[in-house]
Formats: sequence, structure tokens, C-alpha cells
Amino acid sequence: MEFVGLDKMSLLDYEDYVSAVIFSPACNFRCPFCHNGQSVLNSSAEIPFGEILSYLKSRKGLLDAVVVTGGEPTLMPDLENKIRQIKELGYEVKLDTNGTNPELLQHLINEKLIDYVAMDIKNSPKKYALTAGCQKVDLEKIKKSIEILKTSGIRYEFRTTLVKEFHDFSDIPEIGRLVEGAKKIYLQKFVDREGVIQKGLHQADEEIANLYKKDLERFVSEVYLRGY
Repeated sequence: MEFVGLDKMSLLDYEDYVSAVIFSPACNFRCPFCHNGQSVLNSSAEIPFGEILSYLKSRKGLLDAVVVTGGEPTLMPDLENKIRQIKELGYEVKLDTNGTNPELLQHLINEKLIDYVAMDIKNSPKKYALTAGCQKVDLEKIKKSIEILKTSGIRYEFRTTLVKEFHDFSDIPEIGRLVEGAKKIYLQKFVDREGVIQKGLHQADEEIANLYKKDLERFVSEVYLRGY
């Protein structure tokens, strides 16, 4: 399986690092607010991994890191091998994941192939499947991935994209209990971009987002707003 997108330079996707961002082609979620809908729903042009490696070799000293995102990267059967080749070039690697493959997540951490993980927390358990656009989500796998990150020693963040149609005040304490004791969580501003799967969704107002932030601080030591 090949990657289907390459952002050659980003200052936003991995804090304090100049990064290249590579996009995996598939996802087991269908989050209505996903802005990578084209990659998730449709087959996109594949980029041979050799071309990505050649680019990364040519940018050594100019780029610091590679962000592996999607879609859901852990669906790629050869993800470990691809990340290993990137690490061999000397790059930091950040993995974006929805947490549905805790076994691979643990393995990549054990092998020291990833330096930072950003895991999406879609919503409270009762609304997780709805927010993920699925009939059912295995919450035990989500919880296992959360615990792996909390206890692994690796740098990580949890993040929730706030969408007015999916999140309300009753969800925030449940999200807090789900990740209780975590170091850091971001509440992200939803942006209705061209590639969003479901049109017509709305961002949570900044005033509401700040109230959510205050509520979450009962459970997580560092809570930040992103994009507001």
C-alpha cells in the first residue's frame, strides 16, 4: 500500500519541527467533519514510496521530521517497514492515529520507530460511533491505545475536534474521564473546508470552547485550544 499525499513542508503539523507530511489512503472511520474526505472515500493517485524517500534524502538538514497521517496509517500492512526507512534517514517521526490498532501502536513504540503520537478522541463513549461515522466502534481498543500512550513515556497528545452538531456540555466530562490523567489534550476548531465529508457542519463558538476547556482541566493537566 502506497501513500497518496505529500505535503513537502509544514510548520504546523509537528510543533517546533519543520516537517514533511505523508498521507495514507484508507480509514476505518467516516467522521463527517474529516477534511481529508477525498483520500478516505475515493481512490487517490498513489505516490511510490521510493519517490518519497528520495525527496526526504534531498531535504536532509532542511527538514526535521516526518508526520505520518491519513486516513488511518495503522491500516497500512507495511507501515512499520516504511517508518523504519524514514527513521534510518535520521528523521523524527510523528504518527497521527484514531487509536483503533493498539497492538501496532505498542509495537512501534517498543521498536522506537515513533517519537510523538497525536491520537484523536472523537467524543464521549455514548456518541463515539456517531461522531466517527460508523455503526459501531470497539471502544476497548480506543481505551487500550489511550492507556498505552499514558504509560509509554513517549511524547503524545490527545485531540478532539469540536463540532457544534456533535459535541455539547454533557460530552466533555465523559471525554475527560476517558483520558483522565493524560498530560495534554487539544480542543481543535473545526473548519468547513472543501474536502469535508459532510457539508453544513459548524464550529463550536470560542466562548463555548473555553468553557469546555475549563471543564476538561478537572481531568487533564494541560488543556489547550487549537485554531481559536
